[in-house]
Amino acid sequence: MRLALNLAAVVAMAVCGGWSGVSRAEPAISTPLPDAEPIFGGQGVVDCAWPTAVAVTNGGSLCTGTLVHPRVVMYAAHCGGGKSTILFGEDISTPIKTIKTELCLTNPDYKGVSDQAHDWAFCKLSQPITDIPITPVVYGCETSAVIKGITAAVTGFGIPTQAGSAGVKNWALTPVRSVFSMSADVGGAGEPGICPGDSGGPAFVRFPDNSWHVFGIASTLTGQCGGVGTHSLAWNAVPWIEQESGIDITPCHDVDGTWNPDFRCTGFYAADPGDGFGQYGDWCPGTPKNPASATCGAGFDAVADTTPPTVQIMVPLAGMHLDVENFETPIEIDAQDGGGWGIKVVRMKINGAEQDNVDDVFPYQFGAVKFPKGTFELIAIAEDGAGLITESAPVVIQVGMVVEPEDTGDVPTTSAGSEESGVGETGVDSASAGASASASATDTDTVDTVDTADMSGEGDGCGCRSRTGAPAGWLLLILPIACRRRRDSRVA
Repeated sequence: MRLALNLAAVVAMAVCGGWSGVSRAEPAISTPLPDAEPIFGGQGVVDCAWPTAVAVTNGGSLCTGTLVHPRVVMYAAHCGGGKSTILFGEDISTPIKTIKTELCLTNPDYKGVSDQAHDWAFCKLSQPITDIPITPVVYGCETSAVIKGITAAVTGFGIPTQAGSAGVKNWALTPVRSVFSMSADVGGAGEPGICPGDSGGPAFVRFPDNSWHVFGIASTLTGQCGGVGTHSLAWNAVPWIEQESGIDITPCHDVDGTWNPDFRCTGFYAADPGDGFGQYGDWCPGTPKNPASATCGAGFDAVADTTPPTVQIMVPLAGMHLDVENFETPIEIDAQDGGGWGIKVVRMKINGAEQDNVDDVFPYQFGAVKFPKGTFELIAIAEDGAGLITESAPVVIQVGMVVEPEDTGDVPTTSAGSEESGVGETGVDSASAGASASASATDTDTVDTVDTADMSGEGDGCGCRSRTGAPAGWLLLILPIACRRRRDSRVA
């Protein structure tokens, strides 16, 4: 009977040096770090190589995950849920970018260490990561490319040897040994392989357009570090992730696997194996991307999109609310692009002033918008993937004791302009209405301006590497830790 190890590594965050958000001044294509240690049998990464492989930390635990959508990181269920932190970079002791999460959920059907078939989880990020190309999940007809004998790329932050220390990203090319309906065996048995701490990390396959797609989620290994790694097949996780996150993570396919690409079915990570471009401080500029994908059919841009989208405000309805001091309501919008390239973003105008918050995920909505006394004209704006823009018919609401305009027969767009109303000719007066009359970001996937302070990686603590091996058997690996100094090549 085959013995397998659960790959989760526990790494205590002891205070032995601050995490730094300082960029390193290095060439466009970096060189290997002098003391980088490999995934078993592999090699250390250079700056910005495999940028979608991220560290997933929660308390003292360390796993690896994959950016499969600008708002979604996929990883393994045995790493746990809660609100984790996502680290971008090559070394968790000096992460260049740290991103908070809105939620992290584990597959409720996961039954424990022997259940590699259901070992998947995801985190929904607090902000979209749009500056580096994602690595989407293999899906639809693409799954036929994942067969015994192909070469896969594996990468993660795990220990590189049985007695090694975790926390540095490493990678290797290695063969796929077997493929089953819910899992695949990758590497090991004399070839490069995964180790504890690589839990949740990706197994990538490369398509003819040079783009990399993730097909495996590192779950367990047979024997010790570098044994045969069993990966849960990522495409089986897609329907659950989409349902729970409310996000479409397969821009090239419908959820049933039908090829139906939209404008997001392009620009995937397409660098040669192990190459890195730029620095994480600038989000790896120059990283190669693929053109419109055509893995299962024509690319989304094979037919020009010349028809603008349609857009309509569904909630609130036009009307008077004269017996309240303020009126609070969600704003719900229906935006469609017919046979075009898809809706890119939905925005709002309130009394002619375009609001900062946007929504780029269906269903389009802004929650708990509070309007003070006054007359407000709401207009929704939809932009599609071809850059075509449509504005909705206006919806006018009146709040509190509003003086009606004298007469015009036209749809009113402002209040009587009194100081009490807080509404002038050019829009909502910020002193009286403030942010209360603008769309507010909620868990309905509206997006605030990126907070660079949250992304800086600054703060106390470091990831101290574990230095012990993993026992054999069906075990959750708990690795005792010992701090070590950061490498001199890293800027503190």
